[in-house]
Amino acid sequence: MNSYNNEKIKNIFGILSIDKTRLPTSGLSNLGIPSFVAEWLLDKVVPGTGSLTLEEQNKVNSFVQKAFPRKDDRNTIQFNLTQSRTQKLIALMQVRVKLDRQAKTIPEPLAQIPILDLEECAIGVDLIEQNPMLLRQGVWGKITLGMRPNGTIEVLDFDPFQCSEVDLITYAQYREHFTTLEWRDLLICSMGYNPDCFSYQSTAKTWLLARLLPLVEPNFHIIELAPKGTGKSFVFENISSKVSLISGGKVTPARLFINGKTKEVGLLGRHDVVVLDEVQSLTFDNTNEVIGVLKNYLASGRYNRAGFAEISSDCSLVMLANIELTESLQPRNPDYLIGDLPEFFGETAFLDRFAGIIPGWEIPKFQRDMIASQIGLKMDFFGEVLLSLRQDNRFLTYAQKHTQFDRVTVRDQNAILKSASGFLKLLYPHLILTLEDYERDCLKPACQLRQAIRNNLYFLDAEFKSYGRELIVEAVSC
Repeated sequence: MNSYNNEKIKNIFGILSIDKTRLPTSGLSNLGIPSFVAEWLLDKVVPGTGSLTLEEQNKVNSFVQKAFPRKDDRNTIQFNLTQSRTQKLIALMQVRVKLDRQAKTIPEPLAQIPILDLEECAIGVDLIEQNPMLLRQGVWGKITLGMRPNGTIEVLDFDPFQCSEVDLITYAQYREHFTTLEWRDLLICSMGYNPDCFSYQSTAKTWLLARLLPLVEPNFHIIELAPKGTGKSFVFENISSKVSLISGGKVTPARLFINGKTKEVGLLGRHDVVVLDEVQSLTFDNTNEVIGVLKNYLASGRYNRAGFAEISSDCSLVMLANIELTESLQPRNPDYLIGDLPEFFGETAFLDRFAGIIPGWEIPKFQRDMIASQIGLKMDFFGEVLLSLRQDNRFLTYAQKHTQFDRVTVRDQNAILKSASGFLKLLYPHLILTLEDYERDCLKPACQLRQAIRNNLYFLDAEFKSYGRELIVEAVSC
């Protein structure tokens, strides 16, 4: 039975909600514009409900053609700037400060606009101080460019349109108006999925939500294995510029950790979540060096490379990979799920540092009717809420008080508690729940995630057999 209540969501969340049918009919996703930007744009240019009309589509297309640059627009924009014209565009912008100890003056910060390959645009300190995230992952917004007399391109103005602040107290109060099933469906819709398409398979909803755990929990590292077409990377591509997605291929230590030439901190030091997609084809420059640094980071939240100061970060690492299934759509070797992954996954000291493995084969392959068609939370607001929950320790404290372990390792305990804390943040941000709620919705799936790691460790190394194969965990009252 469909119990999704669009009016209830609109009445409670107001302008923080949006009709999710707007985006698929806009064509913006086909242009590579992430959902958290596209939904903001739709709400500003053509606010409303239902599928876009032809007139609205034309209005959006006209706006996009004028405001969103393509890579081959660089020369046109630069020419217009030389003619003393200002240029307004919407794009992702970052700011970098390049230090040179030999320089006699303090270097100016430089703005970068990746879509145009512009890397040395002047920018005022006031704009940076108003938008400090420019110094980290970068921010999407409306950029006004001009040119100085010496030919330097300058950022004259910047208007961000990513949600920057959220009220978690009010968000938790809103949760009280919903049942757990209603709230879970709202979260899934806000991710961009149609919850009605998963009603017959409640475990699929659990594992869809598990994809959000790295956002709500700091230093939460997880693997997802799934067949092609289950949309493993979809939410990570669309939820926030604080999430960085890298698809397959070769990853250099400079990109991941720190650049030895420019001294620029790498992805793990600048983002809240780094996602490595298609890891079955992943390769590293100097694999031993990278895995050695990664093992230290996964365990401690700190890393360094020779000659550089240690860097601390709460960035979560997600690894996504395809897996082959049997005719019954189950893994060919459930005890050794990582068999088709690069060799370094078979090192138990590396694998043991992940909180769990999401069983993506239990999520149906993505079909067109699985696109959200209800009222959900705006993606920029939703993403910022999730990331803001990372620093709230009340949920971990709850999990610690209500979880009892027997014959498990310290890493097992930490992984299960962090996963359970993450599910609490997602499903019970108001922390109003029964012990049965906690056991069913938080602790049980947390144990399932970690059990997949335990199974592989048990298969790989006799040392882990001393603990037994099954994790023994139960929910307890205070």
